[in-house]
Amino acid sequence: MENKESKKLPDIDFGSASKAMQMPKRAPSQHNGRPAQGSAGKSSGERPRRPMNNRPDANENPVHKKRPAPNADTPKQEKAKTAETPVNEQDEAAVRVANERITKHEAMLDKAFSEIEEEKSEEAAKAEEKSAEPIIDSAEEITDKPVENDEKKASPLEFHNDYSSPERKSGGKKKKKKKSKKKKRVRFNGSIVGGLTITIVVISLSIVLATSAISLGMEYLGINKTANEITFNIPEGSNNDEIADILVSKNIITNKDLFKAALKIKKPAALYPGDITLRPNMSYPDIIENLATMRESYETVSVTIPEGATLLQVAKKLEKKGVCSADDFLFQFNADLDMDVDKKITHSSDAYYAMEGYFFPDTYEFYVGDSAFNVTQTVREHFASKITDDMYKRMDELGMDLNEVITLASIVQWESGSVEDMPRVASVFINRLNDPDTFPTLQSDATKNYVKKVIKKVETSTAMIDHYTNCYDTYVCMGLPAGPVCNPGLDAINAVLYHEDTDYYYFCNNLETGESFFAETYKQHKKNLKKAGLSE
Repeated sequence: MENKESKKLPDIDFGSASKAMQMPKRAPSQHNGRPAQGSAGKSSGERPRRPMNNRPDANENPVHKKRPAPNADTPKQEKAKTAETPVNEQDEAAVRVANERITKHEAMLDKAFSEIEEEKSEEAAKAEEKSAEPIIDSAEEITDKPVENDEKKASPLEFHNDYSSPERKSGGKKKKKKKSKKKKRVRFNGSIVGGLTITIVVISLSIVLATSAISLGMEYLGINKTANEITFNIPEGSNNDEIADILVSKNIITNKDLFKAALKIKKPAALYPGDITLRPNMSYPDIIENLATMRESYETVSVTIPEGATLLQVAKKLEKKGVCSADDFLFQFNADLDMDVDKKITHSSDAYYAMEGYFFPDTYEFYVGDSAFNVTQTVREHFASKITDDMYKRMDELGMDLNEVITLASIVQWESGSVEDMPRVASVFINRLNDPDTFPTLQSDATKNYVKKVIKKVETSTAMIDHYTNCYDTYVCMGLPAGPVCNPGLDAINAVLYHEDTDYYYFCNNLETGESFFAETYKQHKKNLKKAGLSE
């Protein structure tokens, strides 16, 4: 509200002085405001927590997370926009890329496959011997048998040149001639069938080999495969062959021999056991690199997020601590992971960061070089554990959803001079929301500060800045802003759920002492401004 100016909170730089709240007035008709019942939002964490100073969870340990794949890439594929080209063009493009990229690895793969074949030499030799056995023509087999009735069997020469033979003039000429022709026809048909079969096999084999080359290339590079992260365990003592079987069973790879060939190319010192998170769309070399390096460091770092910090501040702190990059975190944390808590949050399409407000303030223990996905999962699960069934029941009683509560709590978090004042500060905004005809705008300096410290720091487009200003600045928009303006703690959340029952519509704070002054009328409020040293 208009009672604060450079309010100091741990690790937070919340900008300029608040202005005195003006007499209630209607918002300009041209703004893109939001209705009194405000906006909504969406999201996705596990581990005990370390005590934090002056927090309700002070007896808990730091939040621990599942063992991650430290250098695993963040699923950047989510960042990729859906291709606008037809599916067939996408396939052609993928094939083209595969052909170009696989060429770089072709010689190495050929050599690796040769080594694999040498290891299987005995089986290959047996297979060759078996395939080299002559196939007996059925017609020849018939002519090698004794002729019935002790008749003389014709030699191949006689068979083709017997027109002057005595048998052609004898009474049995017709019968023998038919028999000879039958043999000839059988031999002739056998040759045609055999030739056609060989031709079809050769053509089919050529097609299969060409298709297989493309398929191998795409498999090797992880093209056209899912980006879903899969966490599994490599048992202690597993050899490379067993690890390959595990990767196949988890659908990370589909070609065991191709993986073994890639191992011969990469020549890693070892593939380490333990938990690991991989994606099917990773290339075989990347998979091997993760398997070979994931256990090189178990270094962890503690990260404390204070109440009232914005996601932008959180992202910068995580990057500074070496957990993950700020950009990766902001993208992944604001993605929908379809976790249980995500289903309870209704997003506003105008929210700048969809999950602003849902990084629960606490002390967390992360791995150095962790993935943004692991951080996101840990934090979301932790947030979900803090919102109890009783709290959801209270929201229903108030006619508010989770996002509305978190949004208002984020304003109360920033506006309050002390934890004790929070329920009363919350009552001021609740009263204004319940009387939109008299008080169409909340007039909170916290929302103006969010536009200045977050949106204008990130956005470069004037049009986008104007749009989000109309969605967040509660001196302009009606009702709640498009989303939370910071990440509130439990005190602020409970202050909204269990706010005091008052008739206050104004308040201000002394910037030096933090003392709060509340008023029912604007006339009283003007006097309080003088008491707080905010006006003469």
